[in-house]
Amino acid sequence: MKRIRLLLFVIGVLFLAACGQEDTKEAANATDENVIKVGTVPDSFPVSFKEEDDLKGFSVDIVKEIVEEAGYEVEWVTSDWNGVLANLQSGKVDTAINFAATPERGETYNFTEPYYSSKAVIATAEKNDTLNKVEDIEGKEIATMMGTNFENVLAAEFPDLDYELITYESNDVVYTDLASGKVEGLIYGREQLLAQISERELPLRIVGEPFGDQPVALPFQKTEENDALIEELNEATNRLKENGKFSEISLEYFGVDLLEDEK
Repeated sequence: MKRIRLLLFVIGVLFLAACGQEDTKEAANATDENVIKVGTVPDSFPVSFKEEDDLKGFSVDIVKEIVEEAGYEVEWVTSDWNGVLANLQSGKVDTAINFAATPERGETYNFTEPYYSSKAVIATAEKNDTLNKVEDIEGKEIATMMGTNFENVLAAEFPDLDYELITYESNDVVYTDLASGKVEGLIYGREQLLAQISERELPLRIVGEPFGDQPVALPFQKTEENDALIEELNEATNRLKENGKFSEISLEYFGVDLLEDEK
């Protein structure tokens, strides 16, 4: 009889333990479902960069506001750009910032509405007097940053221009080479360049006028669950644009309201 009671007691303990584990799993899953893992690089001022171990930047602040406005939390995952792409493809992150929403990438991912569009421009050294308009890059070595899509914008706008394209992985290196004349020009976003030139007092200038837009949005794997999440994030983005938060962050980092470009 004692053995039977002992067996029933053990079974009861195991049952309660199993229930406790299930409750823990459900709590963990509920927590995970409320968190959006976002991939980014830590060295792309002013859109995403680390300052005293704190992740900051225009895209960092904007995306954090969007996610929280939609009722979620952000978990940042930093790596180099190749790591960001690998994590996105493997599902180690849910989405990524500073991601150009191109038709080619649209074959793999579904995108939120762009949270901003960067104006494509050419930059050169202040002392360089050979580049005064975009067409002047003919026959010259022109830099581009890995992970950006501005070279495709340039090719679409000026399909007959012939130049040598050099891809850089580091912002610091490309700015040094550009200022020294090692490369004649850089294809990049106007907003990022204006902030870099102002903040770091770089001896660079922008050539002529912007020649195209590059929409930037949040990519997600193509699933019904993600499509529903995208709708929530789009609604949150619109609310931030309407209540002035978007303009506030834009002015903080760029000194201009990017919403004005959309009007």
